[in-house]
Amino acid sequence: MTIKYTPVQQGDILTPTTVENPFELQHRPENNHGTRIPSRDPSLDKDPLLIYFYKMDFGRAQLYVYGLAWLAAVISAPVYVDSIFLIMTLPHRCVVPSCDDNSTQYNQTFVEWAIPEGDQCHVRILENITDQCHPDTFSNLTTSCSEWVYDTSLFSATTVTEFDLTCDRAFLGPLAGSMYMIGMLVGAIVIGDLADRFGRKNGILVSVLLLGGGGVLSAVSPTYYMFLLMRFFTGAGGVGLFQVIFVLAVEFVGAKWRTFCGIFIEVPFALGESLTGVMAIFIRDWRYLQVAVTAPAFLLITYNWIMPESVRWLVAQDRKTEARKIIERAARFNAVEVPKYMLDDDNVQVSTIDGVLSVSNSKVELVSETKPEDQIKKTVIDLLRTPNMRKRSFNMFFCWAVCTLVYYGLSSNSGNLGGNIFVNFIATMLIEIPSYIFSFLVLDRMGRKGTLSFVLLLGGVSCFISGFVPEGYEWLVVVLSLLGKFGIAAAFAIIYIYSAEIFPTDYRSVGIGACSMCARVGGILAPFIASLARTYRPLPLIIFGALSIVSGCLVVFLPETVGCELPQTLQESESFGSDQSIWYFSCFAKRRNKPSIEGNTVAGDV
Repeated sequence: MTIKYTPVQQGDILTPTTVENPFELQHRPENNHGTRIPSRDPSLDKDPLLIYFYKMDFGRAQLYVYGLAWLAAVISAPVYVDSIFLIMTLPHRCVVPSCDDNSTQYNQTFVEWAIPEGDQCHVRILENITDQCHPDTFSNLTTSCSEWVYDTSLFSATTVTEFDLTCDRAFLGPLAGSMYMIGMLVGAIVIGDLADRFGRKNGILVSVLLLGGGGVLSAVSPTYYMFLLMRFFTGAGGVGLFQVIFVLAVEFVGAKWRTFCGIFIEVPFALGESLTGVMAIFIRDWRYLQVAVTAPAFLLITYNWIMPESVRWLVAQDRKTEARKIIERAARFNAVEVPKYMLDDDNVQVSTIDGVLSVSNSKVELVSETKPEDQIKKTVIDLLRTPNMRKRSFNMFFCWAVCTLVYYGLSSNSGNLGGNIFVNFIATMLIEIPSYIFSFLVLDRMGRKGTLSFVLLLGGVSCFISGFVPEGYEWLVVVLSLLGKFGIAAAFAIIYIYSAEIFPTDYRSVGIGACSMCARVGGILAPFIASLARTYRPLPLIIFGALSIVSGCLVVFLPETVGCELPQTLQESESFGSDQSIWYFSCFAKRRNKPSIEGNTVAGDV
């Protein structure tokens, strides 16, 4: 028996994902932690099961899934920033022959005459090796040392003290942060593809095993090189876990709630980052701290039973029976009733303004957007062929690299600000929360270009000025650094939306993929730039500030996109924004309601 259903309003079936703001999360291919949101498939969006599911209110079922996503975000976050404590370089000096013994301390009276002032890598030579430890027995000649004594008043052990990553081996320290970033790059690609092929829950399971297993194994690593390898797997698992849980949570709510859920899932992530500082207050040995940070990930194995699979993914895999069961449970949880025809008939047909839609083949027959020319392989080189797109692409590539470099660099540099390292670290993480709220509130009002330029300049100027604050004003350095983190975190949230609107629809995935690669380069360099504080403490902040200021100025040359009909092809992108001056900002223009492609009204250009 065939059951037909006629929509109450014309277009209910053909435009199920119509939203009040056409620039909301569905245009964002990633979030600011590298999370890839599934590309839009209009035929999937118009499947009757998904239409009903996405029109369901945000009830207890959605709150349940979103709550589980928050917990996973808190658990996945600490490993992103724990390297600041794991690879912290503690004050150290050379072991002095004839003076130091097994019970020696970092601060000893003989240090004054046995070690050159401010030199952590050399020790004075004894004139007479048979003499006792005395000022007159040391010459002015020095030699390199092979053993060190560390000040363990702050931490009892870090990887630097464990593996003697000092002097000639000091360059190995920042490699831990870079290996984590490389792991993120590989994990985002591999685990994202795995979750698309085999399901979101399987993606979570693999991520948990990599994150928890890599973290625990790194804590028992006998060599630094094994530790680096485990950091790679930990990075892959960390980004994979947040990526998949982010996607699952967003796919479980209707389009009306996606922007809110997509942005505010960053709040528990910031809380999880700050939790690392809280744990470090009580755990001062890097091995135990690493276990405390990563082992809780194993708790998420229970998600295999308590977390529902993505309905969208099940429908895409033609596993409609499982999708119906999840929808039915969600409806009962929300105290609503699912239309009976959706549960009983596998060959549902729905009357639409374009005729009859069969659920079984809706992916092929319903308003297909595939054109013959779409089959042509698209590469990033295509974005660089025409003058305007070439300038905009390089502008975006640089902006992404700067955002990633400064974001992770400021996190790594929080230990070099002076004052209480734990308070500074926790504050640096928590300042992200108001930055996300700020982005959510002003992005459509100020426009993409104006908001992004403002927050980049705000963060850049704050960091740059902090590099020249005189000694004795550590509190001012901390305040300016926090303001810099506020700006760059907001920029990180905005750049994803803006990039998705700058690149044409046909090349959106290619453009964002290239931007993501440039961003990883910035992340890999961040630990090394932060380590320059050993040479000159303000230097990292000056570099971060200068790069942010340059990027904030370059953003001015991009077109405004808010309220505009987005380009579909490279040809349209080349002429897009030609009617705007360089100094055009949406927030300065008279705003009016302008019909969008979907038939909604949005604040547009004059």
